[in-house]
Amino acid sequence: MEMFVVAIDHALQLVMAPNDCAQVSVAKHQLKSLLEEQIPARNVRFIAEESDPAQTTIAQALAAAAKPSIPWKNIIMSEEERVAAGIRDALKSRPGHPDYETMTYWIESRIPEDVVREGFFIDETLQGAKGARSILVLLGDMHVEVVAERLRERGYRAETNHDLVPVRRWE
Repeated sequence: MEMFVVAIDHALQLVMAPNDCAQVSVAKHQLKSLLEEQIPARNVRFIAEESDPAQTTIAQALAAAAKPSIPWKNIIMSEEERVAAGIRDALKSRPGHPDYETMTYWIESRIPEDVVREGFFIDETLQGAKGARSILVLLGDMHVEVVAERLRERGYRAETNHDLVPVRRWE
């Protein structure tokens, strides 16, 4: 099984909206172009995505429009699942600080509870893949390398891509 794990900015993974500013539209178009190129090139047969379940994402729309359609699954942990795993409070109080150099971004700190979420992402992806040999996984940048490494430890081939998240917003 081959995994292509793509770092995404959650604000930019949603389908185009009429009120998107020019910068957001460009970033969304870059994501769409990357996916339109990579999905057929890699013969992707399953897409797993960490996203807001109430919103339609670019990857979700592409999966539905593909002929034949590509199974897509939202792998985000619900509030109830976070409570059951005992990590909700820690995630809500995640430490962080502004990017002191530019004061443009908020830098989040990784916490031990991220490992629990990443295990959930992996389990949900593998359960949903149902034997697909080529899988696309879209995750927040903070999780990409950890998830890819854990997949490799399980014997899967995992390649990562951070092209769409040029500024690291975590430590």
